[in-house]
Amino acid sequence: MKAYELATSLRGVAQGIVTDIEPAKRLNYDYLVSALTSRFEPANQVNMYKVQMNSIYRKPSQTLPEMAQEIRRVTRQAYPTAPIEIRDQLAKDCFVRAINDPKIQLSIFQREPKTIDDCVRFGLEYEAFTVDQKRLNNAKPATRMLSENDDSAEYDVVTRLAKISEQMEKLTNKERVKILVG
Repeated sequence: MKAYELATSLRGVAQGIVTDIEPAKRLNYDYLVSALTSRFEPANQVNMYKVQMNSIYRKPSQTLPEMAQEIRRVTRQAYPTAPIEIRDQLAKDCFVRAINDPKIQLSIFQREPKTIDDCVRFGLEYEAFTVDQKRLNNAKPATRMLSENDDSAEYDVVTRLAKISEQMEKLTNKERVKILVG
């Protein structure tokens, strides 16, 4: 009965595995679980996940929290029986290694994170700081003084803009008066 309930509840690839099993064995719960386990959790996949863990690098559009989540998942699969403290340490080391920016790596390393969540927080703080610095550096107005040697055309443009600004101010004030009086 358990085997029947399990078999009928499966979808997708798992359902395909059940249909590949001989009809007589489909009703054997232990055989069904064994077949599904061998397909989705083969023993040799632990080594594959360990290799995958060492080859994780941040993708160009990947956020730090997304990368941390991927690392947590792969770490759990690579070390399913390891204590949580060991897995956290491995995940933290993998996270720092996976960042492809030495400045962020150094910034995180110097702050001595205790967990992968600390790594994410420190990395996000560093990225926010650098984005803000770039914004500030790019926002500085480029100004210069007009010298006597500059073309008078530049001076004329500045003068015209000042006059237009004055006219706009006068029109705005007239509209305000009309609204108040009207």
